Amino acid sequence: MYQVPVDELVPPSAAVGLSLKEAAYILDEAQDRPLLPSEIRAFIGMINTPDFSKIKAMVLDYSARLRTKKYGRSVFTMSPVEFTNRCASNCDFCGWRADNTQMGRLTIDEEMVEVQAQYLLEKGIDDIELVGGDDIRFVRDALPLLLRRLRSRISTRSVRQLLFSTMALTESQYRNLAACGADGVIMWQETYDEALYNRHISCGPKAHGIDDDFRVVQNGNGFLFRLQSQDRAAKAGLNLSVGSMLGLNKDVAFDVLATVHHARYLCTKYAPVRPLIIGMPTWNKLTTPETDKRPEQLIDIEECFSFFASLYLLALSDLNVWVFPTCRVSMASHIAAVRAAGAYTSTEVKTGPGGYLVDALRNVDPERRRAIIENVHGEFGDKKLRSDALLEKIDACEQFQHYYYHHEDFVRALNDAGINVRRQIS
Repeated sequence: MYQVPVDELVPPSAAVGLSLKEAAYILDEAQDRPLLPSEIRAFIGMINTPDFSKIKAMVLDYSARLRTKKYGRSVFTMSPVEFTNRCASNCDFCGWRADNTQMGRLTIDEEMVEVQAQYLLEKGIDDIELVGGDDIRFVRDALPLLLRRLRSRISTRSVRQLLFSTMALTESQYRNLAACGADGVIMWQETYDEALYNRHISCGPKAHGIDDDFRVVQNGNGFLFRLQSQDRAAKAGLNLSVGSMLGLNKDVAFDVLATVHHARYLCTKYAPVRPLIIGMPTWNKLTTPETDKRPEQLIDIEECFSFFASLYLLALSDLNVWVFPTCRVSMASHIAAVRAAGAYTSTEVKTGPGGYLVDALRNVDPERRRAIIENVHGEFGDKKLRSDALLEKIDACEQFQHYYYHHEDFVRALNDAGINVRRQIS
């Protein structure tokens, strides 16, 4: 089971800066072998220096060449469908945390999830990610039923993968979800610094882990339980992902290096058939700004997003991985990251339960549409609302502020950047 090799990832002394000539030499070498940990840290050490814009341009250029050689000019797509924003954990960087009384709470039923998933698949999105966070009851009782329902009602030629994102689970729980139709799990460690993890995550399943009966483990080590969740998921036959939250750790190089190390461990130990997903979550503003507890950011995520994506690809160029830029940054930064390194990406994205419903219900049978809308109103305890007012209320339940575009708009922008959205049917 995976352990963070802290001594290997922390440099013995202060990192020495790179000259442009040294950077070019390293990048030339990296066309035929992965970047070394010391080289990754040296490149990251150039952030906030006078030469960073030139270093970044070089890194993106070399990474784009490697990306074209490895993946061509295509990208695969996914979108999340959130089914609940109720949560039993307390992570101070998340709007859904248990103690956030300003957040509106909503849980939608299986039919609402299905309608939204079908809406996204009909647009040409490949993979659907079912997101439930740390809502224990929903993950325990509803997610298995939801997976079975989607597998039975959505054509297997419509969806390439059904993924899920929840709190870390036990191996038997992962095996159960795989048997119900799940293909893979989306799981970010947030930070590989255990003390920092514990400082930001104070209670609930994420802080202490759970047992096979979904009970929070008293005085359990939530950091380690989450860290080793990919081992358990791999043993259960699920496809895997890793990632750390850019900007959470002041020593961003440590988390990038730990993500690379973790990815290399998983690819070597389990040799997954599907590419291992390298996620790039960022710490965005909350939709309840008065409860936002983010510390001062030391790096400009917008400026550095494509740079980090490129470093991930250059560091893992010899492995079966997909770098995964997401909609947590502007479209310009997002597409720059895809163009330089991303083989997998999200396009149309809502980060709250029911986020796509207003659009998804437009082509639904009127009687079914009416029943679903009444159900949503019942969850909010409201009488009928106009569609724009309903959408505003649903959007207020989102986890954080992000950038939203329709899939078609994203496809056009990717095409303009020389990237085509590719379909691959299992």
